[in-house]
Amino acid sequence: AQVVGFQNLHRPHPPRRALPAVMSCKSMLRAAFATSLAASRGAFAVVQDNARIAAGECSATIPAGSQTYFPAQKQVHADAMLAKLFTVTYAPTFKVLTDSLSKEQYVLTQCGQVQPSAAAVNAVEVLKTGYIRKHFGVPVQSSAAMSTTLLAFIDSLGVQDRVKFVDSYATAPCWQKALTCDAEMESAYGNATLHTEQLAAVDVVFMSCGGSDCTNVNTQKNGVNVPVTQEAGPVESAEYIKYIAAFFNLEPKANELFAATQTSYAQASSGKSATPPLVAWITYNAKSAWSAESFVVSQASYKTTMVTDVGATSLNATTALAGIAGLKVTDAVTGKPASGKTYTIPTNEDKAAASAAFFKALEGVDVIVDEVYAPDPTTYNFESFLSTYGLTSSSDLKFVKNKMVLRIDRTMGEAMKSLDWYESRIAKPEWAIEGLARVVHEDTSKRAKYFRNVAKDETVDQVLTAGGCTKALPVCSALIDPKPIKTLGEIRVDGTEVGGAEARRVVPLVALAVAALCATVA
Repeated sequence: AQVVGFQNLHRPHPPRRALPAVMSCKSMLRAAFATSLAASRGAFAVVQDNARIAAGECSATIPAGSQTYFPAQKQVHADAMLAKLFTVTYAPTFKVLTDSLSKEQYVLTQCGQVQPSAAAVNAVEVLKTGYIRKHFGVPVQSSAAMSTTLLAFIDSLGVQDRVKFVDSYATAPCWQKALTCDAEMESAYGNATLHTEQLAAVDVVFMSCGGSDCTNVNTQKNGVNVPVTQEAGPVESAEYIKYIAAFFNLEPKANELFAATQTSYAQASSGKSATPPLVAWITYNAKSAWSAESFVVSQASYKTTMVTDVGATSLNATTALAGIAGLKVTDAVTGKPASGKTYTIPTNEDKAAASAAFFKALEGVDVIVDEVYAPDPTTYNFESFLSTYGLTSSSDLKFVKNKMVLRIDRTMGEAMKSLDWYESRIAKPEWAIEGLARVVHEDTSKRAKYFRNVAKDETVDQVLTAGGCTKALPVCSALIDPKPIKTLGEIRVDGTEVGGAEARRVVPLVALAVAALCATVA
């Protein structure tokens, strides 16, 4: 279980962009398409379906005999030794994905096929008592992700063109590009009406339960729980590439990506030192409206797993901190003991004394991973670390003398200075392992990623920008559609079977007129 996204709690929500006084041609085109759709919603939907059949993404052909749209060699299944919270079962025209955390069952029907009856689904996967069943057509055409931790999976699958709204703290190039096209997901704490409208405007909303309470997912009709941060370790979380791929009929690609992750993870964790260094992940919480001033040691399971996998040893915080007054020990994720532990030491209005006691307990630590929040990571350096924790450069602490103070902010998004650690690391744990091994063992043959050693003046030198996105995004142009995703089955797809010429793409005349006008103005 991984604790992610806390940086968002400290960042002010960016102001919504002001509307231009004069509509741009892009805005006029969007309005034209919307007007045309409103005027002939039913006909436009049929044309869209027919166009998808013609493109090979959907099919109205009914499987016969042993035919299936989901051949066995193109299916995904959760590894019994890894991800524990989901299963996927297949039928000829639909698949059933079950999430045990939210107690939801998702029936994913091949587009062009008839939605199966309850009896047909139950014959494949019985709906357990207390579970909710939701239906979706696949591949989904539009989606939204409520957390940056889910975006990296979508990015890896290459379906950025099927995401309509993006978290403002997203870091990958295409998400930053989308944000420049007004694709920002409204915060649930902002404009509630707009937020609700955005969620209703997409086929599927990838989201997560609020801890152990899944009411937010259960009550969202198109909501899908993706418990990626609730699994035990980094590789287990990475397996959710299969889970999300099922919604886009991209199972073969997901299997390839996950196999590559497993191989790379194993390779990245090689090259361990003879004497394993002792590592501690710490942070400092300044006094605020939502927390008391404190020092913290985090032993979340995914962090201790990564430390072990790079050939290092995690501090035994239970023993090291036992004698400190006021020590509070909690689950890293509330109500989930397997998620690891968080050790909090209040300062009781005496930061100097608390700091002295805290670091006395950490005197045997070789490597510190400093997770304290910095509004602008590019300005945070070794002096910042020393000042924040009440230390000096002349300290006898091993990690100060040997200059082994790490940060997780080497890779960030340009727009909001958001840490990519909270986005791509979930889907690509091998990058984190390699980056950690590089700095812990000072092995420059390893990839530099996420981690930097501020004590040795390493900087934030991996800044992701919108300019790095080469994908054509529908959110940036009304004339762009998602790239077709071919059906997985070997059943012949004949676009003429549903009307021949009627399957041709039809662009609303109003939009064509506006496009011509824009071309003239240009």
